[in-house]
Formats: sequence, structure tokens, C-alpha cells
Amino acid sequence: MLILGHLVIGLIIGFILYEIFHARTLIVFCAIGSVLPDLVDKGLGHIIFSASLDNGRIFFHSLGILLLFAVVGLIVWKYYRSFAFLVVGFGVLLHQMADVMWTSPVTWYYPVLGPYPADFAPDYFGQAILAELTSVSEWIFFIAIIVLAFVLYRNKTLHDTLVDPDPLMQQKTRKFYGGLVGVALFVLGISVIIITIWEPFFNY
Repeated sequence: MLILGHLVIGLIIGFILYEIFHARTLIVFCAIGSVLPDLVDKGLGHIIFSASLDNGRIFFHSLGILLLFAVVGLIVWKYYRSFAFLVVGFGVLLHQMADVMWTSPVTWYYPVLGPYPADFAPDYFGQAILAELTSVSEWIFFIAIIVLAFVLYRNKTLHDTLVDPDPLMQQKTRKFYGGLVGVALFVLGISVIIITIWEPFFNY
């Protein structure tokens, strides 16, 4: 599945979670998680490890990263009462399900079944952009994203005009941005560890 398809799935599930738990930030975190595997793995696999792997489905397309998000998410929830990591991890799970990763068991269960399979994808990013622009489904997803963004904006505007100012809004905002920064630093740290520690194992 291409990236806009993943994003639409993340937004829709995020809206469902919002309706259940009444927290708009769930939409953002779920959407981020739904595209995170491609954003990380495409860069690592097709740029950093292009000479050895050239594969865009590696670490963030495996069950190991889900376990890591779950463990960190539970710790963050226990001490900071922030669901950021858990919801982003759920978005990553949605991405893997949409990619039917269980049909690629070597990648999904890494490292249990051996190393990641090497691939060969010359001009991957050029081909990916072309695929995005020429795919009818991606244009439909693009329109769906605009509609969802409009609904979210209208919902927020209506809520702000009808409901008295929330005295806890400033605290919620700080927690939201703290969650974003935390997830960003976590992903950056994992990427650095992968590049510095795992890279020698890919030189086969």
C-alpha cells in the first residue's frame, strides 16, 4: 500500500478513537504511527543501507518495534499519563496489517528467522513518486484526507465556540507537544542505534 492509503487508515481509526475517548490528539498520534514505518524504513533501507539491503521494509515493519513501542508506551503512561507512544505504536500495527506483513515472515519475525532479505530497487524514490502521482486510489485517498482534515477543523471550531475554555487545556497542550517530541526523539534514537550498531551485520 502507498503512503496516502496508510495515512487515511490512520486518520479514520484515529477519528474512531477520538469519538470513544474524546481526545483529538489521538487522531494525530494514530496518523503519525500509520506512516512512520515507511518514513523510517524507506530512508534507512534505500539510502543508508542501499548497498547492502536496498529494502524498504525492515525494522519498523517487524514485530520487534511493536514490542518496543508497547514497553515504552506502558512506562510513559505509568509515569506521565501520556498515551502518545501507545497510540503511535497502534498506528504502526495498522500499517503492518495493511502491508500484510505476516506474508513476509522473515521480516515480520526478525531476527528469529534470519537476516532481512536484500532487494534491488534502482531509483526507488523516483518510482515511488511516479506511483503516487499516477495511482487513482492515491488521488481518492488525497481527497479523503482533505475531507477528514476539514471535518476535524470544523469539529474543533464548533467545540471552541460552544464549550467554555478548559482550565486544563494548557496542560493538555504541553502533554501533546511533549508526546510529539518524545516520539520524535525515540524514533531518532532507534534510527541512530540501527545505523551505528546494526550496519556491520548488513554487509553480506
